[in-house]
Amino acid sequence: MISSARQSFRERLEKWLERRQPETVREVFSQHNLYIFPSMQFVGFLVVTIMMWLAGTNYENNLVLALTFFMLAIFVSTIFRTHANLSGLEISVTGCDRAFAGDKLTIHLNVENPTKHDRLGIVLQWTDANPVSLDVPAKSTVQTEVRLQTQRRGWLNPGRLRVETTYPLGILRAWSWPRLQLNALVYPKPMPAEPTAGEQSEGGEGQSHKRGIDDFGGLSEWQPGVSPQRIAWKQYSAGRGLLEKTFEAQTLNPEWLDWENYAGLGTEQRLSALCAKIIEMEELGQHYGLRLPGQVFPPAQGEMHMHRLLSALAIYGLDENPEGDEDG
Repeated sequence: MISSARQSFRERLEKWLERRQPETVREVFSQHNLYIFPSMQFVGFLVVTIMMWLAGTNYENNLVLALTFFMLAIFVSTIFRTHANLSGLEISVTGCDRAFAGDKLTIHLNVENPTKHDRLGIVLQWTDANPVSLDVPAKSTVQTEVRLQTQRRGWLNPGRLRVETTYPLGILRAWSWPRLQLNALVYPKPMPAEPTAGEQSEGGEGQSHKRGIDDFGGLSEWQPGVSPQRIAWKQYSAGRGLLEKTFEAQTLNPEWLDWENYAGLGTEQRLSALCAKIIEMEELGQHYGLRLPGQVFPPAQGEMHMHRLLSALAIYGLDENPEGDEDG
C-alpha cells in the first residue's frame, strides 16, 4: 500500500511539473520554476537558535537574545540569497555523444549567467548519474557535461534534470526540475556472432576492384569520415596536405550484412551481431550495405554511412516494443 501511495504521489507530481515546466530546449530559472525549502543542515541551525533563545530568556541576557535575533535575520536573508543564486540562469543542451548500450553517454550542457553577479555552488544531476558542481561567473557561459549510464538501445529518456544550490550557508536548498529536449540515441551493444546462414554478396558477376586492405593502390584526396589509420601522415608532415591511402583487393562487390544471416538468434542478439559487423566493415574500409525486414540500405562507406546504419539498428522495432524484444 505504501508503494502504491508513493507511485500515485509521483504521478501527481509529474503531472503538476508537466504543467509548470514542460519540455523545452532552453530553461530560464525564475520564480515560476524555482522552489526553495530548508535543508537537513537547517535542523541543527534551528536547534541552536532555539537553545540560544531559551538561554537568553531564562537568564534575561540581552546579548544572547540579540545574537538569537541576528541568527533569525541571517536565516531570512539567506532565503533571498539562495533563491537569487539560481534565478536568472539559463540552461540548455548543446549536444550528445554517441554511445553503445551498457556504456556511459555524455550530454553536453550550457549554463549561462547573463546577470552581473557570480553564481556559486550550482549542482546538476540526472537520476542515477554523478552530480556535477560548477560556478558560473557574471556575464559568462560555462560548458559542462553529465555522463549517464545506458541500459538498452533506443532513444534515451533520462527524465528531468535536477538543478540545485545550497549557497551560501547550506541551510536552505533552492532547486528546479527542467525537462530538456534530448536527441540521444543509444546503439545496440556490439557483440560479434557467427552467421547461422550463408552470407550474401551482390554486385556484378566476377570480380571488381574496390577499396580494401590487401594491396597499396596509391594516394587520393582525403574525404571526411575516413579512418585516421588510412591518412598518409608522412605526406601530411611534408606539407602535401591530407591524403588518403587507397588499397585494392579482388573481392565480390559489395558486402551485404543481412538480417536473415543470423536467423538462429533472438532480436537483440541479431542487432548486436550486425552492429559488431558494421564496425568491423568500417574499420576495414569496405563498402557494405544492410538489409533489415522492410528496410534496405545501399552499400557505401564512411562515418556518416556507419552511423546511419547503427541508428537504424538502434530504433529497430521500437514502435512495436519500446523496451526491446529478446525473442527471435
